[in-house]
Amino acid sequence: VREGTKTKVPANLIVPGDVVILGLGDRIPADLRMIEVSNMATAEAALTGESVPIDKVTDPMPVPDGTDPKQVPLGDRKNMAFSATLVAQGSGAGLVIATGDQTEIGTINSLVNKVEKKKTAVLEQIDIVSTYIAMFIGVVALVTFLYAFLVTNEQWLVALNTALVCAVAMIPEGLEAIVTVTYAWAVSKMAEENAIVRALPAVETLGSVTVICSDKTGTLTTNVMSMTAFVTSNAHYKNNVHATERTPKNLVREDEYLGERADIAKQISAKEAIKGGAGTSRHTHKGKKDFQYTMSPSVIEENMGNAETTGKTLKVDYNDTVPVRQGGSPEQSFFRQALIGGVLCSKCTLGKDGGREGEIGNPTELSILRATYWTGVDVNVLKDASPIIAEVPFSSEYKFMATVHSSNPENDGPGLEDKLIIHVKGAPDRMVALCDKQAKAGMIGETEPINRDFWIEQIAILSSHGLRVLALLRGTLDKGAVSEGEQLKPEFVRDREPWLTLVGLCAIVDPPRPECVVAIEEAHHASVRVAMITGDHKDTALAIGAQLGLVDSEHPSAITGPELDAMNDDEMKKSCHDL
Repeated sequence: VREGTKTKVPANLIVPGDVVILGLGDRIPADLRMIEVSNMATAEAALTGESVPIDKVTDPMPVPDGTDPKQVPLGDRKNMAFSATLVAQGSGAGLVIATGDQTEIGTINSLVNKVEKKKTAVLEQIDIVSTYIAMFIGVVALVTFLYAFLVTNEQWLVALNTALVCAVAMIPEGLEAIVTVTYAWAVSKMAEENAIVRALPAVETLGSVTVICSDKTGTLTTNVMSMTAFVTSNAHYKNNVHATERTPKNLVREDEYLGERADIAKQISAKEAIKGGAGTSRHTHKGKKDFQYTMSPSVIEENMGNAETTGKTLKVDYNDTVPVRQGGSPEQSFFRQALIGGVLCSKCTLGKDGGREGEIGNPTELSILRATYWTGVDVNVLKDASPIIAEVPFSSEYKFMATVHSSNPENDGPGLEDKLIIHVKGAPDRMVALCDKQAKAGMIGETEPINRDFWIEQIAILSSHGLRVLALLRGTLDKGAVSEGEQLKPEFVRDREPWLTLVGLCAIVDPPRPECVVAIEEAHHASVRVAMITGDHKDTALAIGAQLGLVDSEHPSAITGPELDAMNDDEMKKSCHDL
């Protein structure tokens, strides 16, 4: 928009001060300060490495006292849209504040271009040897010329020719070929070990490596959001996120798994543990928002203000065998009914054979579909058998989605033929307040009064381990309460007295690659330190680091970018040694 008129101009002609109109699928041409948004989210993987779209707002971002605004992570700058990123949903308008090399992506490109090339130790030694050889050849050639001219009395031209022939003969012409062949052989050996080396001299440096710095997302982790645990009113079910066989045994009851808060969160209130978790939206330096169903500090304060002050260990009752004992797996029907809310209350399409090929939709929602698929449930048949009658679309304003379906005895139990079923999926800080009942042991056929303190503590436990948490709810409606195709307002769900049933909590994370755990262990045996570098939340980084074997008693903590920026050289050296 220039001078109040909408017009199309090439991206390279955009200047600061222009207003850019954005729609779904647009590539953002410059760094923009958002002035208008309509359910807009951008995919910033090209800039931050995170695959989940980030919601945008127009409100100013508060900066903590004593913090340089430039230290606020890019993912927390929700009122900004950055060059080279994509509009993943919604639309909006933004004011151009930077273009070209002045943008965030341009700054990165400039820094990359300024990196000085450094020769490896072997190449430096070859340069030194080559200098000595050149000096030696020069001296020998001069002596040869003087001897031929002065002693043997040859003509000066013949003497010069003799000296040059000697000099050329002494040049080690095969040295370059020998070094190249040696490097090529080393590269081929590395390729046999599934390690591709682009620059031949890089092979030589591997033998002197003492520290390996690696990115997290997609390198040490699978870059696939996965449901790692499912929590019911009496149990924790651990999910095998690397399953290759479709069976209910992929979800095993293991109440000690994520049964207590992380050490750092044991002596604080539940609400503070939840506020500090990776699934809470923040505008501070603590981390960046990469999860649509984030919890809000103000809502946590309102709905969870009376929660217990400190965490407690989950008591494992080995006599409790409902629906199964410790180490056991319920039947497929249990997971079909417990997780059906995450399947039906979704517009996502699962990929081929439960993988990423052909998948469509939000990675968080897909994680629940994928977990259900690997229990042996055919999610496509499930969705086709229970089409959506009416829905409350997801919005970042109220952080939940709801869908209404006809009842099905196989999925919803008997006696509901004259009822409609509503499934609600959303941020747990808002969902707990909507419930007056809970599914007993996760079985939808039996309900009991909700134990809010229990669920708040479970949310605190999962949040303290850096996990994203999603709540699954369900309820019943009289037939005729909604009409087919109706777009319901959020008030239809939330502006009532508590009326829904809380089925369970889904703990979601991008899990580590199994081969990376082995590789890191081998590196440690070779006295090579491994450091993980990520733009994710600190708690999430520590949780993944612990699973990878990077976090231990010797290296128990992590450090954020703003903390690193505030250090002097000596402090930085000490922190790098301690971490």
